Amino acid sequence: MKKTMIILSHISRILIGILFVFSGYVKAVDPLGFTYKLGEYFESLHIEFLMPLALTFSILIIAAELVMGLCLLARVHMKLVAWCVLLFMLFFTVLTFYIAVKGDVVKDCGCFGDALVLSNTATFLKNLAAMPFVIFIFIWRKNYTPVAKCIIEWIIAIAFFAFAVGIELYCLKNLPVIDFMPYKVGTNIPQAMEHPEDAPHDEYKTTYYYSKDGETQEFNDTNFPWNDSTWVYVDVKSELVKKGYEPPIHDLEMRNTDGDDITADIVYNDKFTFILTLRKIDGIDISNIDKVNKIADFCLITDNFDFYAYTSSSYEDAEIFVQKTNALYPFCFGDDTSIKTMIRSNPGLLLIKDGNILAKWSYKNIPSTDEINKLTTTDYSTIVARVKASERNKTLILAAIAIIFIGFINTRKHKIDF
Repeated sequence: MKKTMIILSHISRILIGILFVFSGYVKAVDPLGFTYKLGEYFESLHIEFLMPLALTFSILIIAAELVMGLCLLARVHMKLVAWCVLLFMLFFTVLTFYIAVKGDVVKDCGCFGDALVLSNTATFLKNLAAMPFVIFIFIWRKNYTPVAKCIIEWIIAIAFFAFAVGIELYCLKNLPVIDFMPYKVGTNIPQAMEHPEDAPHDEYKTTYYYSKDGETQEFNDTNFPWNDSTWVYVDVKSELVKKGYEPPIHDLEMRNTDGDDITADIVYNDKFTFILTLRKIDGIDISNIDKVNKIADFCLITDNFDFYAYTSSSYEDAEIFVQKTNALYPFCFGDDTSIKTMIRSNPGLLLIKDGNILAKWSYKNIPSTDEINKLTTTDYSTIVARVKASERNKTLILAAIAIIFIGFINTRKHKIDF
């Protein structure tokens, strides 16, 4: 019995630790994504006054989740962590139950960021499946032998927190270490907008409302009184009953200052096309605008290059931006969600050709014209391979740091006393 309990304690600790580390990491590489998700919660729950704190909450919640996962794997502060994990899971289990039942709070809970999108029901069931392991950890929290003195364990926990926040701040400045978004490098935008012929479409239930002799009745396609012209039309309503296939990119629309849709002109352009994304112009950082203008000037004098600004702000705000920055490039306008999805930086810069996304830069890392020349003379498949290798290597380095540190801590003591 004692041996079984020891084994279960290890299994529970490791499983929940891995779950928390994975969930925390895929959000830590994209803290702005979780910030936007919190904004959806705040709007749906009518607590918009918390909006200014969304980024702060995002950073702290993600860091807390990562720290709890790392502490579980390292067996650090198990008594305290067991309480934190239990309360954390109880809160989110109740929350996911609420949004699964309510149905119209958020499209998905965002627990795995954009790396793994689960339905609200699936997320609730995932939390239910994890709860027995969490409860076991909590029940046996006093039986885990400390790996070090209390002060040392606090230092370790603080190091974990610094590690987590460091990842988040790095990604806020330099774009996500791993890009899980539909507009990642290597994506062909036109293909990502297509709806395959054999893919299911949305299914709707249509209800017709007609009246006769002062009485209104509901009809559908099966019982509609086609041969009785005495019924008078009142209303018609459609209800989505089954969601069909949704292309990864389904809401991209780019309109010029005249209101014309120029999306196809840009995404099918066979020139190298830069897109400067300006999600919200009001209060935007323009400290690097000289570098942007150099690229725009380069595009003006080079035959095989185009440059556009893409914003969700108003035409008036765009005019103010032009006056402040001496921008000579054309503007196009679109939806805020499209721009947030396109790049996690405001402003941000994309380079595409023939609809293929070749590169993305945060505003802090605007490239030089020499870098652009080198990039645009590189084979497309090589560019994509390099980006994927960079994402993989950065993740492996971070994982190696965590594994080595946790492994070193766990070699101190293995005994669990009951």
